[in-house]
Amino acid sequence: MTEVRPGEQTTRVEASPSERTQFVPPPAPDAPLPPPPPMPGTADRLSPLWVWGAPALAALAVAVLPLAAATSDLSDMGGWGLAPALSPLAWVAVALAVACCVVELWSPRPRIPMLGAATTVLILCTTGMPSVVQPQARFTTAWLISGFVDAVAGNGVPPTGVDARFYWPAFFAQWAWFRDAAGADQLDTILRWYPPAVVAVWAIGVYALARSMLGGTRAPWVAAWLFVGLNWIEQDYFSPQATAIVLLLTVLTFALGPLATRRVDNAGVPGWPRPHRGAPPLPRWRRWLVHAMTPPNLPTLPARQLLLIYFCAALCLVALAPTHQLTPFAIIGQLVVLAIVGRFRGRGLVVVATLAVTVYVLIAAQDFWMTQITMITGSPGDDGAIQAGFFERLQGDTGQLVVKLLRVVMPGLTWLLAIAGAWVYWKRRRDLVPIALAGIPMGMAVVQSYGGELLLRVILFGLPVLTILAVDALRAFVRVDRKRERLLAAGMLLLFPLLILIRGGNDAYLDVTTEDVQMTRQAYDQAPPGATVQPLATVGPYALEGVGQHNNMASGGQGCGILASDPFRCIDYVEPQTLLFYKSIEKQGVVLNGEQPGWTLAIRQQLIASGDYRATYENGFNAVLVRNEPVATPVVPPPDVTPPAVEPPAEDGGTS
Repeated sequence: MTEVRPGEQTTRVEASPSERTQFVPPPAPDAPLPPPPPMPGTADRLSPLWVWGAPALAALAVAVLPLAAATSDLSDMGGWGLAPALSPLAWVAVALAVACCVVELWSPRPRIPMLGAATTVLILCTTGMPSVVQPQARFTTAWLISGFVDAVAGNGVPPTGVDARFYWPAFFAQWAWFRDAAGADQLDTILRWYPPAVVAVWAIGVYALARSMLGGTRAPWVAAWLFVGLNWIEQDYFSPQATAIVLLLTVLTFALGPLATRRVDNAGVPGWPRPHRGAPPLPRWRRWLVHAMTPPNLPTLPARQLLLIYFCAALCLVALAPTHQLTPFAIIGQLVVLAIVGRFRGRGLVVVATLAVTVYVLIAAQDFWMTQITMITGSPGDDGAIQAGFFERLQGDTGQLVVKLLRVVMPGLTWLLAIAGAWVYWKRRRDLVPIALAGIPMGMAVVQSYGGELLLRVILFGLPVLTILAVDALRAFVRVDRKRERLLAAGMLLLFPLLILIRGGNDAYLDVTTEDVQMTRQAYDQAPPGATVQPLATVGPYALEGVGQHNNMASGGQGCGILASDPFRCIDYVEPQTLLFYKSIEKQGVVLNGEQPGWTLAIRQQLIASGDYRATYENGFNAVLVRNEPVATPVVPPPDVTPPAVEPPAEDGGTS
């Protein structure tokens, strides 16, 4: 453009007559449209590495898994658990899954479907590795929950006086209905593949939360991967708490997503601006007062969508009340924090959740709170959750000790990284609510003594938010120098094999074989009605059926809740009609309790030699012993020893 100086005249240049009359015909209707101009980065995006690299790596990882399952030897696992028993091909599958995620994340334009597929493959090759290489579900409690489902499916009524978990029967009733609707009589396949399936659902919830808290395209996927890598807690087996975490993440996603708000001034700027530049800040008490009196801004969604979201969130909160004991209190605490600081529009949801829990506790679970309240609150002689969750479990051989110490280090590092992320989040958004959301469940471990499982669950309640904050710290770390992304990729290659080591550390005595399942079902089929069927120790699929009919789960008197604690005295006290022996019981005693190899064989042989039991099944360490009925000795009536009658002598003294 020519610059016009002051005082100069401008002349108008008109087009020539030929130019004015020139006509450009439109393209024919069937003529191809001209190609669009090239976009920046097109050459990189169309590179074969970015187009086919991630799909090829994902396909290779999945293809290697059957070979890994066929070449892994699980017959002699020790204190280190599953990791040393895996085939090298299993570790190749893990590396390929990590490479698939990294390649797609580094592409110029990451594809959302491909990132979702890469996340699925990553979960299958890490969390799902036991499901791939082991023929049955590996967690003892999963088989116990399956037995609870079987008990409810019998007549639709939870048995009483068996286990406190029956006071929250929603999960058992749900799967009993699924089982009956499908016409199945067992859930073995569901139990095996439930952990990777439910972790995939959790990862979706973490991704949705990260989209709301972090934004961007890549960071939410990294948050989902980090959540999978830090989820060593193993609460994802077939259980009510696994479903409860799905409901908790759903409510949190609504609260921090479409229902999220923020207290602002009339200008829409967060905070309270000063009257003029250079003016001193308002007193703290006045800022707090203004904060409390300023209503949060309204969500921008249409009224119909908001009503649907409120309904779904309320439905999830109501469903939590009869599903799990602890999760409702965790989500109520988190919603209360969000309501106090004005971060979500829907304080009525707090009222709905509180009323649902209160009504259920006062009506349906009244017997539990009246008779077994010390199970939650603890008695004066009980140890705390930290004592039961850590110190009492720190035992076993070298492999067990290393794995359990790693389980202590992992949450510590997670919290350190999350605190660094909270500082980054504060500098960016002046907001400390996320770290408060993660810390609220930790208070449950301080105020009551639910037991060792509580410590694991409160860590899981806060883990989604902790991983999101950790990703914020990692993102700030990488933005300083993009070459640091390679360091994070190497960290993924270290984290996920470590996850398999930690999660599989107890597999020496948590592994369940097909023989175990078949032997147990045969024992129940042969047991008379009402006969007690008990294992020597509470590992193995001992309660896959017969709960409330054959399993005397409440026989903890005289310290005999576990027969192996004092085998001969407890067996004489409980007098089980059928005794179950598993190889996992043998391994538990050796790697965890310091027993000598073959200790279960010695007990079994002594019981048979005593004549009290006979073996109906024996194969290695697996056996079924049935109690011999005492032989009734016939009672012979005593002979008739009545003396003969004696005639009295004659009165005249003569002989008769």
